[in-house]
Amino acid sequence: MPLLFNRNAISDVLASHPEKARRLLIRQGHEKICEDLIEKARKQGVQYRILPGDAFTKKCGTSKSHVCLERDDFIYTDQDDFLKKLGSIDTPFLSAFDGVQDPQNLGNIVRTSVCLGVDAMIIPKDRSCMINETVANVSRGAVEFIEVVRVTNLARYLDSLKKLGIFCYGLDEQARTVLWEVDLKGPICLVMGGEEGLRRLTKETCDDLVRIPTNPSFSSLNVATAYALASYEVMKRRY
Repeated sequence: MPLLFNRNAISDVLASHPEKARRLLIRQGHEKICEDLIEKARKQGVQYRILPGDAFTKKCGTSKSHVCLERDDFIYTDQDDFLKKLGSIDTPFLSAFDGVQDPQNLGNIVRTSVCLGVDAMIIPKDRSCMINETVANVSRGAVEFIEVVRVTNLARYLDSLKKLGIFCYGLDEQARTVLWEVDLKGPICLVMGGEEGLRRLTKETCDDLVRIPTNPSFSSLNVATAYALASYEVMKRRY
């Protein structure tokens, strides 16, 4: 059962998805500064408990926080169901990740996706970080506001997207084409590599490879940073 410690994430779950909240835990002595969260829990019918310091640390595994929310496991969108509903999305903006394994990176990626209007994220079931406790906390509650599709075979799923009119751009620092030289206004999927970059089959499946211009003497961007830059470029073109 994931545990949320970030106040914003806890507040968002209580306000928008109370059905996913199991129980709010407060460290004894911190009731006053958690009044807003306690009141939200009461209104939404979510149980809450005040725990002595030692009991809170034993239950939540931290001595640094004073509030914790037990929530249900994250529910992924079925890969086939998502293909069926794509037709109802006006000019889809999707993103796919070829094996991001660092939960800090994935948490920042989720937050960027929600902030910059991505309709859904696609991640492989194998060799990829899941939406876990760390991801949820790093995203500052953004996991509550986006669909995440877990797929058995990423390259095959990209082929399915292409058949439905989604143009797949793979981000690769060695690509000849610059990101802002291509059309980003239509239905697209940004395809990002993991910490080690895009795998060969994923590259070959993409419609085109593009790059973000960087300093030639130090050209490698962190995947979460590269994704934020690319997503912003898409949003900029669409507004």
